[in-house]
Amino acid sequence: MAIAQQAALSKQIPLMYFILMVNTWGVAITHLPVAPFFLTVIVPSVMTAACAVRMLQWGLRVRRPAASADQAIAELRRTNRIAWVLAGIFAGWGIGLTPYGDSFMQSHVAFYMGITVIGCIFCLTHLLPAAMAVTFVVNIAFVAYFGLTGNAIFMAMAVDVGLVSAAMLMVLWVQYRDFMRLVVSRRELEKKKNALEKRELELVDEQRQTEALSEENRKLANMDSLTGLANRRFFFSSLDEMIDQLTPDSDPIHVGLIDLDGFKPVNDVHGHKAGDELLLQLASRLARTGHGRALVARLGGDEFAFLLQTADPAAPKKLAEEICGVCREPFVIAGAMIEAGASIGFASSALCREEMTRLYDQADFALYQAKRNAPGTAVAFSPEHHHSLSRQTVIEHAFRDGSVNQHISLAFQPIFDVTNNAVTAFEALARWHHPVLGPVSPAEFIPVAERLGHIKQLTHTLLSMALQEARFWPHHIRLSFNLSARDLSSSDHSMRLLALIANSGIEPSRIDLEITETAILTDLERARVIADAFRSAGIGISLDDFGTGYSSLMHLHSMPLTKIKIDRSFVTNIEDDPASVKIVRSLIRMADDMGLDCIVEGIETKAEMATICDLGGRFIQGYHISRPLTAADARAFAEGARASLAS
Repeated sequence: MAIAQQAALSKQIPLMYFILMVNTWGVAITHLPVAPFFLTVIVPSVMTAACAVRMLQWGLRVRRPAASADQAIAELRRTNRIAWVLAGIFAGWGIGLTPYGDSFMQSHVAFYMGITVIGCIFCLTHLLPAAMAVTFVVNIAFVAYFGLTGNAIFMAMAVDVGLVSAAMLMVLWVQYRDFMRLVVSRRELEKKKNALEKRELELVDEQRQTEALSEENRKLANMDSLTGLANRRFFFSSLDEMIDQLTPDSDPIHVGLIDLDGFKPVNDVHGHKAGDELLLQLASRLARTGHGRALVARLGGDEFAFLLQTADPAAPKKLAEEICGVCREPFVIAGAMIEAGASIGFASSALCREEMTRLYDQADFALYQAKRNAPGTAVAFSPEHHHSLSRQTVIEHAFRDGSVNQHISLAFQPIFDVTNNAVTAFEALARWHHPVLGPVSPAEFIPVAERLGHIKQLTHTLLSMALQEARFWPHHIRLSFNLSARDLSSSDHSMRLLALIANSGIEPSRIDLEITETAILTDLERARVIADAFRSAGIGISLDDFGTGYSSLMHLHSMPLTKIKIDRSFVTNIEDDPASVKIVRSLIRMADDMGLDCIVEGIETKAEMATICDLGGRFIQGYHISRPLTAADARAFAEGARASLAS
C-alpha cells in the first residue's frame, strides 16, 4: 500500500509545489510596491527554493520508485511532517501580507490562500493525513484571520472556504478509500493469477487434466467473461456455420441485435460497477427469455444479439417483443430502482436469401431505425429497408472513394425582406445527383457522412463553394449556411472554417451559420464555445427549426444567437389555424424583444404570406417567394434586387 501511495504521489506532488511557487510569486509581485522587501522577495525566494528541492526529489522518484515498503513508509511519514511545516509557513506568510495594500490586495491574499489549499488537497489525494494537515493549518489561519476582521465580505469568504474545504475532504476520503481498495484488489488478483499459473503448470503432467483444461479454455474463448453468455466470436462463428449449412429446404435464419437504451447515464451517474451489475441482470433475463429457442450472445458493451433458425415467421418478432418487455421491467441495483429498456432490430434470411452474409448488417440497419424512430421497440428489416440499405451502401462507397465531390453542388433559396421588398440573403442547400441513384436528398447522405466521419470535409467543401459563389452577389445580400452536429464538436474544425471564411474575401458579417437544436444537444457547452468564436469573428448564428425542440427557450438564453428560423410546421395552412397564428405571433414578438431577427420558413402560398405579414413577420422564405435556385439563377435573382410579391 505504501509503495502504491508513493508511486501515485510522485506524479502529483511536483505539481503541488509548482502550484505553490506560481501562486506565491503571483501574490508577492502584486505586493512589491506596498510590502517590505523581506516579505515580498526574501521569504518567497526561500519558500521557492524549498519547493524546488522537494519538487526535484519527488520528480526523481518517478524514475526511481521506492525499493521497499520501509523506504516508502519513511518517505510518506516525512511528507506528513513537512506538510505541517510548509502549510504553517505559507499560511503565515500570506497572513503577514494582509496588513499591506488596499482591499483588492487583501482579496488577492484571500484568493491565494483559498485556491492554494484546494490545489494542495487535490494533489495530496493519495496521502490523506498530509491533505488534512494542510487543510487544517491553512483553514485555521484563514478562517481565524479573515473571520475576525469584521468585514462581511471577508467573513463570508472565510465561511465559504471552510465549508468547501470540508466538502472536498469528504470527497478526498472517498477517493482515498477507493484507492486503498483498488490496491488491495490488485494485490489479491496478482495472488490469484500466480496461483492459477502454478496450477496450470501442475496440470501439464497429467493428460486427463490437460484435456479438461483445454475444454475449459475452449468454453472461455466462446463465453463473455462478465455475463457468461456466448461472446461475439461464438455468435459470428455460429452464424457462419448456419449459413454454410443452409439449403433451399432449410428453415430461415433470423438475426436480432439488442441495444440497451439509457445504459450510458447509468455508468455516468452510478458508476461502472452499477453498469456491470445492470448488464449481469439483463443477461440473466435474456438467457431465460431465449432459453430453448435461440442463441443469446453479448457482442460487447451494452449490445446483445440473438440467433435462431425456425420456419415460424412470427417467432423472431415474438421473441424480440418479449425481450423488449423484460428489458422495460425495472432493475434493482444497490437498492436503487433503475429503468432502462431496449431497442431491437432483426432480419431474416427469408427476405433475401442471396444476401445471407449481410444478415447482421440488415439487423443493424433495422436497429438504427428502431433507435431513431421508435426507441424501446423491435423493428424488422423490411423490403423498404432493403432498398434504403442498398442505396446507403452506394452512398457510403461514394464517400469512401471521394467521387461524391465530383457530383455535389449547391442550390440557393432566397430569404426575402417584405419591409424593403428585397432579397436579403440566400440559404445554401446541398444537392447531389448520383450517376446511378439520381438525386440524393441531404436527409439521406448527411447522416452517412456523419457516421463515416466525412462530414467535416464535406462541410468544408460546401462552404468553400458557397463563399466562392457569394462573391458575385451584391454586398448587402448575406449567405446562410447550415452546420451539422459534428461541425460543432471540434474546436480545430471550427478554426479551419473560420480560416476559410477569413481567406474567402467575403466579410464575415455577411455570413449566417445555421445550427439545429440536435446539434446543440450533442454537447451544449462545446457548441456554445464554438458559437462564441464564430460570433467574435462577426459571423451571425441562426437557430434553425425553432419551436420544434423541447428546450428552444433555454437555447435562446444560452447561445449567442442573432436569428431564429420558425419551423415550417407552424406555417402550413396558418390562415386556417388559430393556434398556429398565436404561436407564430408570440415567437415573432419574442424575437423582436430579444433583438433577434426572425425568419419564417416554409411559406408556400399567397395566403400564408399575407397572414405572416399581418402578424408582423419581416423575413420570409419558401416556395411562394422562390424554390431553390441554381447558382446562375441566384445571381440573376440577386441582381434584380427587388421582386414582385403579387404573383
